[in-house]
Amino acid sequence: MKILVLNGSPRGNKSNTFQLTENFIKGLNNTQNNNIDILDMIKQNISPCLGCFNCWTVSPGKCVIKDDMEENLKKYINADLIIWSFPLYYFGMPSQIKVFMDRLLPLNLPFIEEPKNGGNIHPPRYDLSKQNYVLISTCGFYTKENNYDALFKQFELVYGDKVKKIICTEGELFAHPSLKNRTSQYLSYVKTAGEEYGKNKEFSKETEEKLDELLYDKDTFIELANLSWDINTSEENTINSINNDENNSKIANSYENKEESYRFMKQMTAIYNKGTVEDGEVIIEIYFTDLEKTYQIHLSKNLSKLKVKDFKEYNTRIETSFQLWKDISEGKVNGAKAMIDKKYRVLGDFNTMLKMDDYFGVGKSVGESVEKETQSKSTNMLFLLAPWIIFWVLVPISSQIGGTLAIISSSLIPLLRGKFKLTIYDLATVSLVSILGVITLMGFNVGTIVSISYLLFGVLWLFSGFLKIPLTAYYSNKDYNGELAFKNPLFIKTNRILTIEWGVLYVLISISTIFIMQTVFSPYVGLINSLAPLIMGIYTNWFSKWYPAHIAKAK
Repeated sequence: MKILVLNGSPRGNKSNTFQLTENFIKGLNNTQNNNIDILDMIKQNISPCLGCFNCWTVSPGKCVIKDDMEENLKKYINADLIIWSFPLYYFGMPSQIKVFMDRLLPLNLPFIEEPKNGGNIHPPRYDLSKQNYVLISTCGFYTKENNYDALFKQFELVYGDKVKKIICTEGELFAHPSLKNRTSQYLSYVKTAGEEYGKNKEFSKETEEKLDELLYDKDTFIELANLSWDINTSEENTINSINNDENNSKIANSYENKEESYRFMKQMTAIYNKGTVEDGEVIIEIYFTDLEKTYQIHLSKNLSKLKVKDFKEYNTRIETSFQLWKDISEGKVNGAKAMIDKKYRVLGDFNTMLKMDDYFGVGKSVGESVEKETQSKSTNMLFLLAPWIIFWVLVPISSQIGGTLAIISSSLIPLLRGKFKLTIYDLATVSLVSILGVITLMGFNVGTIVSISYLLFGVLWLFSGFLKIPLTAYYSNKDYNGELAFKNPLFIKTNRILTIEWGVLYVLISISTIFIMQTVFSPYVGLINSLAPLIMGIYTNWFSKWYPAHIAKAK
């Protein structure tokens, strides 16, 4: 498909709107091969229409102005899909792309016709009936009402009902990296829209609903938008404000003269996901070491407040430089790695720190937290442990029954792929326990086989402990934002330590099993050996909370 993209933003490919357009194109490219031509209006040499009508009379279909539009008209005529991409400017389109639309005049004939729906039109010079159109636009308001009316009417008059629209109000928020969790979520909806359009020339009802969602509720957006402007408030500029009117100055000063750190913290407070604190109040204190300024965010079920004085006892205190905290919030710095590197520290309840993404990330207050189709299947450590436990408990009692049930339990695990995500260690378990079961049924010495099974299990854990993602991380990540936790160095380091410790434990158990199997307690070796993992489980639960908190406090 030949696609012509008309990028009408004065910011070119750095515009907020073009982020949407890029993702729409990605979706289109996932469905078919496309020939895409992107015209940045800001780079085009296009003069305004002279209104001479020579393109209708003297040189039909050809403009007298010699500029880039001559080639652009050819591209326009040959395109299967035209994507109009621009922000809303004064309830219409930016001047650069309006000039482009004006210069489409040669594509029409001068005669007047009356369409069935009323009014008058100039009929097309070329047959463009198979051509389709998509309008992608953003604005700095929270509603389309009374803002897009004129623009929509213009496109309706030009293209009829052949225009599909992706209109993202609150689009100015795409310029703020600290809000990328929410804006990235919206961009995923736009990409889905591109995929659907590539297949059906339509958007599904569900996708249209997602595209119509506000990034944040009205009140939150207004506060974020008003705080986002970094205005020069020098005395000279204040004196020269519009008419030097006292009332104007009061309005401006309500948004200006705020320190950057205050405005940043105010924005952070504004995006609190209401309802994530169910009972009582959570107080997060942030001390910016380089500014020597302290702020407190008070969170309750349906309310968030920023305080700069009259502080209460905090639940959690974060001590960091302002620039570092800003870089972490904008995704420029990995927060967990910075913590490990002792660039900042956390005091008090570390569990509050673990919930920061719940409090201020993408939550239910801005729609569903994750699209159903992007939700990954969960892992379950039971599938890793069950075949081994069956083998260890039953084989010493009855080699035939234990070996048979171990093989059966292992063979059932692959059947669970439909509902659960099986890890490489689950699949390794299937192979290893099945082989051990077969060897047991062949009559090999039970004591030796059981000892070897513990050794194999321990080596599996030890080997995993030195890989990029240790074994336990695959099963504990669902409590830490799913697979996103794999990018968290502190999460990985904690799990690496635990995985190696578990590996060492089972290697030691394999040695102790040799001696137990030579005693009268050999039939109960599985039960006896379960005591150590039970204690280790209690330790694991404690360590997984203590270690990150210990790292967070150190500086």
